[in-house]
Amino acid sequence: MKNRFWAVAFVFILVAGGVVASVSARAETAPLDDARALFNAGHWLDAIEMAEAEGSGEGLALATQITCYYGRFLAPEDERKALFARAMELADDAIALAPESAGPHLQSAHAMGRYSQELGLVEAMSEGFAGRIRDAVDKALAIDPDNAGAHLLLANWHAQILASAGLMGSMIYGADEDEALAHYNRAVALAPSAALIRIEYAAGLLLLDEGDNRDAARAQLQAASAQESETAFGKLIRQRAITMLAELDQPGE
Repeated sequence: MKNRFWAVAFVFILVAGGVVASVSARAETAPLDDARALFNAGHWLDAIEMAEAEGSGEGLALATQITCYYGRFLAPEDERKALFARAMELADDAIALAPESAGPHLQSAHAMGRYSQELGLVEAMSEGFAGRIRDAVDKALAIDPDNAGAHLLLANWHAQILASAGLMGSMIYGADEDEALAHYNRAVALAPSAALIRIEYAAGLLLLDEGDNRDAARAQLQAASAQESETAFGKLIRQRAITMLAELDQPGE
């Protein structure tokens, strides 16, 4: 059971509230409006190309985000590592252009989290990704303390390290279950209609304690599955919530 939820959980990430917000937020330039429209219509590769070509820090952060989504949900497995490596490069360029904006730092953490999953836990930790991801999230929160995506990323960071490394993760990195829950709850409070936040919250709860947290996880998945959406991404996330809920409620699980 736990492995199925591991498959849908973001490793050290997601980026969701800020990630979702960066897609749906009003763009300041027509090319980014168009890129978001392409993404919402399901034309992800075209959206990435347009956002990257726009060339601003915001545009490159958007390109990073959609690249990570494409790698996670649509790309062939053998292409994912290269896609996430490219996403990290885009995020670095976004930070160079807009270091005082939360979005590029948030997307940097997003990309590093996805790349870390491709590397595997041991190699990712040996290369310092746990600390680098935490630094990027902290920078995003310092700039924008009410960024729902940053709170979600930090919650996932705590939950994933505890699930993977237990007491050693707590001692070495300072991962803490109460902190994870506090940041999950803050993310939901800031963006209660974001279905992606709720499925990440559910997955995190099950990583922390599958037995004790099943009811709480179910409540989050029920809320996510009730969110209707007209966008391709929103429909995909809603279906993911429905699938996770069905798996959670299978007899004998």
